[in-house]
Amino acid sequence: MKKLYWLTTAALEHVDIVRKKGYTQVNMGPREPLEHMHQGDLILYYSPTIHFEKEDSLCQKFTGISKLLDNEIYPQDPDNPVRWRRNAQFYECTPFHAQHFHDKVDFLSQHDNWMHAFLRPVFEISQNDFVTIAKRILIPTDQTELLF
Repeated sequence: MKKLYWLTTAALEHVDIVRKKGYTQVNMGPREPLEHMHQGDLILYYSPTIHFEKEDSLCQKFTGISKLLDNEIYPQDPDNPVRWRRNAQFYECTPFHAQHFHDKVDFLSQHDNWMHAFLRPVFEISQNDFVTIAKRILIPTDQTELLF
């Protein structure tokens, strides 16, 4: 199956939580977006804020990259399956402001105001857009070479 590249938005504090715990959960946890993703797909994380629902904590940076490890989708709480997750491997990144990429990647340059691109909480992006951003934010290791 062809590898796909995704972008999701999440507060930086949430990206840090999922990075430490080794899973991803998009758009507050519905199952449907995760069903479109497959093992080996890569996810780029954009953080509009540092803290969830605190607009005075602006971040506006790309803050993480993960790869889906398998095709399992599982509930956060088996007794109340409202939020869904996927196992993911995260790569070390240095956050970088999204505005820098406005004229460098298609999904941002198609908007007069680059922030409008992030009105959708999760969407597919091109390999070229992913690679352009990943090369700037990834901290190089032996594993990051396998991403390109």
